[in-house]
Amino acid sequence: MLAPRIYSFKKLVAQFLLLGLPTLLLAGYAFELANRYLALLQNNWIQQTLFFAGGMIAAFGMFSRRYRFIPITLVLIGILVAIGRVVSSGKLGEFDAFFWSVKYNTAAVFGFAGWIVGYGFSRARFFSIAWSVFLLAAMAVVIASLSVVKTQTIIIAFAPMLLYTFYIIYTSELLRNLNEDDPTLFWQITKRLLGFIIIMLLIIVGLMKYYQPQFEIIEREWGAGKPQENNNPDNSLTRNDGSGTTTNQNMGLSGFNNKANKDSVLFVAKLDNFFPDGKTPNPLYFTTDYYSKFDSETQTFEVDSLRPYNDLFSPDVSKVPLFFTKQDTSVLSKAMSNKHRRVASVEVYKHSLSARLFTAPTTAFFVQPISVPDENKNIYRSAYRAKMMVSDLNSAYFVYNPAGDQGLEMFQEQRFEVLRNSKGYETVPLNFYAYYTAMPHGNDYDSIRSLSQQIVKEAGAVSAVDKVVAIRDYFLRKDENGQPTFKYSDNPGIPGMPSANKLTYFLFDNKKGYCAYYAGATLFMLRSLGIPSRVATGFLTVDRSSKNPGWYWFYEDQAHAWVQVYFPEYGWIDFDTTVPDAEQQQAPQPDQTPPLASQTAWLVANGKMLSVDTVKKVASMQLEKMLYWDQPYEMKPTQPLLMDVSLAKVLHDTGAVSIHALKAGDNIVAISYSTTFKDLPPLEMDSALSLYKKFPQPAPIDEIKIMLTDEEKAALEPKQEIETPTDWQQVFLNVLLIAGIVLLVLFSMPYIIYRWLRLRAGGAGNNSQKQYWRYMATMFYLNQMGIERNSQTPMQYARLTVDKQFGTRMESFVQLYLKLKYSKQPLSEQEQKITDQFYPAVFATVSSQLKTGYKISHFLNIKRTAQFFSKPSLYA
Repeated sequence: MLAPRIYSFKKLVAQFLLLGLPTLLLAGYAFELANRYLALLQNNWIQQTLFFAGGMIAAFGMFSRRYRFIPITLVLIGILVAIGRVVSSGKLGEFDAFFWSVKYNTAAVFGFAGWIVGYGFSRARFFSIAWSVFLLAAMAVVIASLSVVKTQTIIIAFAPMLLYTFYIIYTSELLRNLNEDDPTLFWQITKRLLGFIIIMLLIIVGLMKYYQPQFEIIEREWGAGKPQENNNPDNSLTRNDGSGTTTNQNMGLSGFNNKANKDSVLFVAKLDNFFPDGKTPNPLYFTTDYYSKFDSETQTFEVDSLRPYNDLFSPDVSKVPLFFTKQDTSVLSKAMSNKHRRVASVEVYKHSLSARLFTAPTTAFFVQPISVPDENKNIYRSAYRAKMMVSDLNSAYFVYNPAGDQGLEMFQEQRFEVLRNSKGYETVPLNFYAYYTAMPHGNDYDSIRSLSQQIVKEAGAVSAVDKVVAIRDYFLRKDENGQPTFKYSDNPGIPGMPSANKLTYFLFDNKKGYCAYYAGATLFMLRSLGIPSRVATGFLTVDRSSKNPGWYWFYEDQAHAWVQVYFPEYGWIDFDTTVPDAEQQQAPQPDQTPPLASQTAWLVANGKMLSVDTVKKVASMQLEKMLYWDQPYEMKPTQPLLMDVSLAKVLHDTGAVSIHALKAGDNIVAISYSTTFKDLPPLEMDSALSLYKKFPQPAPIDEIKIMLTDEEKAALEPKQEIETPTDWQQVFLNVLLIAGIVLLVLFSMPYIIYRWLRLRAGGAGNNSQKQYWRYMATMFYLNQMGIERNSQTPMQYARLTVDKQFGTRMESFVQLYLKLKYSKQPLSEQEQKITDQFYPAVFATVSSQLKTGYKISHFLNIKRTAQFFSKPSLYA
């Protein structure tokens, strides 16, 4: 039964160490990565690696002795199946049988996989290539199935795999052609492998570094990240703006969720919005932006700066001087609403929210930065007041998905009844209607349209608001077991490849997602029914305060996305179709102490610093404009204002500074809370100049804020990366370019080695080294040209093959080379002349007798290069 032994024990050991051990290390790494994200594997990667190792070691030992693969493997399968039936027979008890059956099946599967791999390395000529392709494909599948796809994940996953792929193919061929009788066998192998690994590491690291931007594109489009351990996850609806504060994040279906840190306060707000009794707070969602456009190629909702009837008021609050105001009442007309509307106000105190960001309920039109009370300046960085034209129909209680709460449903039904009286959409401008009902074309979106029509038909919904409610109720449906059909999930997964439609996957397949999925799906379902809608992003408002009515605390995990629906005359109304998240409901934040009430600033003067007397504590400024009793005045011509700054606090963007920081030419804002100005109310006929003449000299000032110049602000501004849609054609071309570079490097290796050998021959320090490198360069060149040496000695090869075929004098050269190598005697002048004449003439002589195409094709033959270095004892 045994065939003659072909592999020696030495070669078996080399096989296991150089092929088996690296494969086990990589297998363990791959199993650990797969177990991290695939629950099916039960997080037992160490056991799985051991089972794999056992199968591979058994195969190495068996097939090194030339046993036949098919009969042995069939017998092994029969044994494994028989044992499996015994284990699962139930004789040990139903639970124990199930437990041990799972354990045994895992061991059998991974052990058999190791058996196949061990056989492949022992006997299959091209197994290393097929195995490498399989591993790369498997790693791509694992990465594609992750809900987290980060640039770091891609690089960490594929860099070791690429290095292993090149290594295993090279080493397999090296071992297949090794001369096991060479006494320096392991040293020769070690030397070749170390050189190869160093070169491959440099190439792979260089390529990974160069193409990292492409990996980041894939990350943005493919990955749906988990929250990080810091307070600002990359994948949340908020992100760090580079200054230690938080801004709103873009809305991609795979780039964020709202599961951020539930203990990190962003801001606190005092909202002056109550129910008719004047005591019960009426919370409203806080809006930061609208996403009205959808890029179907990247599956990303976008902010469209060119959207028609843009009613978003979004000032950079940090650029508005303290206590001065900025307003834009044009947004009120663009909101196209006139029923059930009234003005409400809010004070926002920012803890970690960016100083630039403005957020307020819909529709805001006014902002005024205010000072933070001294007692709270260690908690809150900045603050502002805002005014909004809000709808009586809007309320967080109205927006919330009721999820079976009967009291909430009754409250909402009263508002639904009002909206049923809304006019039809034929009364709205055509360009407005066309824009806010637009949706992409294609089978995926046709399926959404069909689902929407089916839902409203089953509900018997006729009016626009009833259709909205039918869509909302669809997400609240339960199955035959009373379990919710749709669930909230931070990790909804992705449908395989990046080009697949994530919304249809959410609606028809996994039915799990976070707010972006519910808002995006609702948007298209409503638009497919001809109902104008848009996605709003901002902050979910939760009324937790029983001690301080009207005060609301906003945490990172309240960053949110929902849908706004337009009703003629009533305007944009909020609807939230995201199903409740049980985890957040079970962890409400406790009530806290709100900021102290801010003082009333009677005078806010803006202008340039003229001078300051730090001894007398007086200063003067050139008054350009002022806010007096909340009324704006512009001083024309400008006037000098003498100020008493003995009690004034001087502030800079970096914090409190001394009075010595005031310099002539500084832009400053001077603020006074003094009752002196409270007792000087402006009269109807007063102008800026007449008020100025009434001011005491010097005027009492409580705060002076040194304003940054535009250049200083620009220097402090963090550079924002511009999000651009992915050009998949460019990504494909980049992948082809990477493959081309790898192939170019591989096929260039023979020529690079040839030039390196000739360079070493030309730069050798002594004659012995020179002749050695001449010999190596000549033998490598002849090897690449297909002039086989086979089992000939160097002298036989030179005389019978090279000299006979090409008419060279290689025999004389080899004879002198061997003399120099073994006898250590120097060459005579005549002998030196012979070697100098032979080299480099041999290359020209051989080259002249070969066709150009033949030379090129043979020089690109990587296999010949591998064979040359895998048989060092024949050439050295």
